[in-house]
Amino acid sequence: MPAILMIDDDTEFSGLVSRHFTGLGYKVALASDGAEGLKMAVGLRPDIIFLDIAMPGMNGIEVLRELHSGDETSDIPVLIISGKYFDKGMSDLFTQEANCREFIAKPVALAILQQKVETHLKK
Repeated sequence: MPAILMIDDDTEFSGLVSRHFTGLGYKVALASDGAEGLKMAVGLRPDIIFLDIAMPGMNGIEVLRELHSGDETSDIPVLIISGKYFDKGMSDLFTQEANCREFIAKPVALAILQQKVETHLKK
């Protein structure tokens, strides 16, 4: 089954998402901050990454750009999942990054997130 790396400091949300996808047979790894997530991305080479924006230390855009510039991580699709309100212009800014596939607002229904993952993994 595909592997997901979730980089998010919201442990409650991460746990919920992790349980859902693990129950579907996915391998899920959790990182609570950007620096840890970058290290895990290189080591694990996940099939897809869920990335929060507002985190302590490295924020999501910094992580996204580091992922894109890394030889081992540049081709991994990233779904931005954030509870912060962003207007259409901000969403467009993130999706201009080559590895960012979509911007998803929290809260998100797990069935919708699952559908998006399946769609992006088929590409």
